[in-house]
Amino acid sequence: MKKWIDNYNLEIMTAILAIVFLISLFFWNSLTFSGRALLGFMVLYALHEWEESKFPGGFYDLFFGGFGVEIKVSEARMHLPVAIYILIMLLVPFALQNITFLVLIPLGLGLFEGVIHVAGIKIHKLKKPYTPGMITGIVMFVYSIFIIVQINKVGGLPVWQWIVGFILALLGFVVMEQFFLKTVGLTFIDFRKMAMDRVLGNRK
Repeated sequence: MKKWIDNYNLEIMTAILAIVFLISLFFWNSLTFSGRALLGFMVLYALHEWEESKFPGGFYDLFFGGFGVEIKVSEARMHLPVAIYILIMLLVPFALQNITFLVLIPLGLGLFEGVIHVAGIKIHKLKKPYTPGMITGIVMFVYSIFIIVQINKVGGLPVWQWIVGFILALLGFVVMEQFFLKTVGLTFIDFRKMAMDRVLGNRK
């Protein structure tokens, strides 16, 4: 069972999000602004993971190959912490959609995804102006900006909620990254050093 989950976690994640999305459409009028925004994020995050992993895929090869890390586990296994994180990040705020600022968690990551995938072209010194996941990453960035505009149109949020929302987004990502790196035998400190070497040009 565990091996099956390891191998098909992307498909399981997508199926869960698709079921929640489709059922929620029947209750559209009863959804809050946050709930409707989160449905959009469910679609975009599912598409983003497929672009990174399958169509065209190759994100993990680029990610670790650029840092000279030898991969000893399958790509599907590496994706498991990501799939769990995305489900928690989307479904918990959706279940608590009356707490509007929780939508800032996937929104914050959406902004980050758009920036980091474009920056990845320079970081990894790619000849082609594309990193796996970049197209959906940019769409998520634009969608996140759109949701920010809509939040302000419907009355906005207190400053402290913006701060807490983005802090939660950062903390959640850091925790996920710890488990993600652990699958290939790295610590966050190891990876940070390699990333800085890469950015500063110390690693060819």
